[in-house]
Amino acid sequence: MKNKLRVGVFKLSSCDGCQAIFLDLPSLWEHLDFRYWFLGKSENKLEPIDIAFVEGSVSTQEEAEFIKEVREKARLLVTIGACATSGGIQALRNFGSLEEFSSVYPKPEFIKVLKRSTPISEHVKVDYEIYGCPINPHILENFVKALLHSRRPEIPSYPLCMECKLRGNICVMDAYRIPCLGPVVRAGCGALCPSVGRGCYGCFGPCKGANVESLVNWFEQIGMSKRDVVRLFENENAYSETFRKVLEEKVE
Repeated sequence: MKNKLRVGVFKLSSCDGCQAIFLDLPSLWEHLDFRYWFLGKSENKLEPIDIAFVEGSVSTQEEAEFIKEVREKARLLVTIGACATSGGIQALRNFGSLEEFSSVYPKPEFIKVLKRSTPISEHVKVDYEIYGCPINPHILENFVKALLHSRRPEIPSYPLCMECKLRGNICVMDAYRIPCLGPVVRAGCGALCPSVGRGCYGCFGPCKGANVESLVNWFEQIGMSKRDVVRLFENENAYSETFRKVLEEKVE
């Protein structure tokens, strides 16, 4: 195991989609010594590691305690995916009452959760965040390789519109007046939706310096109702500080 990074891949409230990306990157396995990863190995032990990759939001008291234990064991803690960085779909319940969402279960009295589902950064220090729903395997691969070569990892922070320009896409907003979150969303998916004539849904969360107010004004100018604008931001990154403001507005 010499010269390998000792890593752990941890799951909180999530779907496993982001940690499963490691299964698509066998080229990295010769450089990583997985000490903890329930999805990938049968024997796991929480011990000191170089990097903790964590997916999922903190939604239960057990998770709130567990993430502190992980933080104590890890030299670097890296959150992966929208649940870990923004709270995920489960954080949509933060905008309503817990009782309202618990009603979908036949016996909600047995569901023990915190009042809010929150990103990991609200509980412990996070060293890096890799965004997406799910994360992009190329970004993860480049991130690990950068650490292996003692370089600072580069994670895209610019708008998705940049990827559209690089692909030579026609802007769906300008050409077809299709609602698109591209101007305020972080790049990373390769502009998948706009490349097939659909607006961006915001899978990678808000980009650096996102001017959400200006985009909302544009949506209203093309005739979108306030309710429809809010619904556009009701996604896996809704609880991010930037998008949260839109959802917290009262809709008549």
